[in-house]
Amino acid sequence: MPRTIISTRSENTPPSPIRRLDPLARRAEKEGRTVYYLNIGQPDIRTPREFYKGVRRYREKTLPYSRSSGHEGLCQSWSSYLKRNNGLDISADQFVIVCGASEAIVFSFVICCDPGDEVIIFDPTYANYHGFAGMTGVNLIPVVTSSENGFAIPAREEIERTITRRTRAIMVCTPNNPTGSVCSAADLKMLLEVCEKHNLVLMVDETYREFVYDGYEPLSIYHVAPANPRVIVFDSLSKRFSMCGARVGCLITYNQKILASARTLASARLSAPTLDQAGAAFMLDRISPRYLQKAVLEYQKRRNILIEELGVSDHFLIHRSPGAFYTLVKIPVSDAEDFVKYMLTEFSYKNQTVFVAPGNGFYTNRALGDNKIRIAYVLNCKAMKKAAEVLRIGLEEYLGQKGGEDIPKSEKQ
Repeated sequence: MPRTIISTRSENTPPSPIRRLDPLARRAEKEGRTVYYLNIGQPDIRTPREFYKGVRRYREKTLPYSRSSGHEGLCQSWSSYLKRNNGLDISADQFVIVCGASEAIVFSFVICCDPGDEVIIFDPTYANYHGFAGMTGVNLIPVVTSSENGFAIPAREEIERTITRRTRAIMVCTPNNPTGSVCSAADLKMLLEVCEKHNLVLMVDETYREFVYDGYEPLSIYHVAPANPRVIVFDSLSKRFSMCGARVGCLITYNQKILASARTLASARLSAPTLDQAGAAFMLDRISPRYLQKAVLEYQKRRNILIEELGVSDHFLIHRSPGAFYTLVKIPVSDAEDFVKYMLTEFSYKNQTVFVAPGNGFYTNRALGDNKIRIAYVLNCKAMKKAAEVLRIGLEEYLGQKGGEDIPKSEKQ
């Protein structure tokens, strides 16, 4: 039998559950329906004008490669921004600029792990972590969290039970995608203690750091453990400033060996986008804190509208997420992906429908997400209210056709 030309690694890399059903949504639009996109974290808040001003100010005769580890001006601007807005004193020398936080994660897997090595994650987790792991041959080992306690980080003993001789790191996203949960300083300190005890790296995805509500304050692992060499932070401008298409992120670490390896990997892919870096540096030097303050208030309003609209139905168990702009919702179905497809292919209410992400893609054991959907509250308040109404009516019609039971009141309390 001839050898296949497709590698096992490629075959084992899962598609994004967030985007996989997008063709069905596009078809629904071609059929004339309005589709409310709640499946993907694409913010609709205006990108800062300062970013575009920075791009327009670029006056070089050619558009060259940037320095592979990032434009020095952007590293300094980002460092100054973190000190000014988050009270973090991180030297520009600790930054490697990457093509979004996604590339920082791939770099970190390659740096810290050989194929077959393990990274502990907390399920449900950002779905594309599985894609990055498939690309690099890393095995993700889940510790499952529960909506019953707000998807809190489990006890230290439960985490340590998953550690093996192949474990190389623990990775946590806070504020969390897909649950919106937020780690406390005690959580982060405990995870770091586990890593120090077992000689592991702590990888912290802080993409949504400032998006916290209900009295929470933005928290970085570097607030808890300044300059700790066992830590790698992933950060991005994509969500914070509604500039997902710019692909500007960073890897931050005080570990000189990891930093050197990251710079080597960066040189192999040449550079992050030069114009995007120019715009980002100009923006970070000039952006008012009011921009993010207004954005955080807006997302909190959207979350509250979503909870209020879905809360009138007994079909939704919704977590009041204190961070990011997502929530993972339990619904009384056995196959949430089938429900998502139904909404895009069969359902219409006043010529409208809703696209949400099926929950199974956010779990290593996909069956744990078969009765869940992730909702991104990234539409303005008026559209969010309409979308929630359409989603609620759509689930009622789906259950009327397929059958199902209400969420028990004991679970909703």
